[in-house]
Amino acid sequence: MKKFGIIILLLSINFVAFSQYDTTPPYLKSKLLPAFKLLSVDSTVFSENVLDSSKQTIFMLFHPECDHCQQQLELILSMPEIAQKAILIMISGEEPLYKNRAFYKKNHLEKYGYIHLGKDFKYFFGGFFQPNTVPVLAFYNKQRTFTIMKRGNAEKQFLLDALNK
Repeated sequence: MKKFGIIILLLSINFVAFSQYDTTPPYLKSKLLPAFKLLSVDSTVFSENVLDSSKQTIFMLFHPECDHCQQQLELILSMPEIAQKAILIMISGEEPLYKNRAFYKKNHLEKYGYIHLGKDFKYFFGGFFQPNTVPVLAFYNKQRTFTIMKRGNAEKQFLLDALNK
């Protein structure tokens, strides 16, 4: 009988310990747009202050040498709806800054005032969005509240629908 009581006690402790672990990703815990700092291609730091409160925000986690990321960007650049309704924040991770500069120049991103490209030098977004692939697109509405995420390439219709949420 004593052994049975000990087993019940151990199972109860085990249940309590594991039931306390929250697996909810950070972007869903608080659906508000996170404060951030990114290193721009000109080596200046920018933050959420670049955002226009009258537009939606799209975060795009990418790698400058990723073909899928290049294709996703080309689709985004071909859609005037995105330029009209959103700010695109392109975020790279551990890649050296010179690769971001090359990507920026190759795609002539200086022509697009609604696009900001930065290196996540604090490695915040990897933990925040928990990507398992790139590109990752995370959409926030004008109220700076999370609406939807897409891991991997998004089709044109998905992008249009996400802008209208």
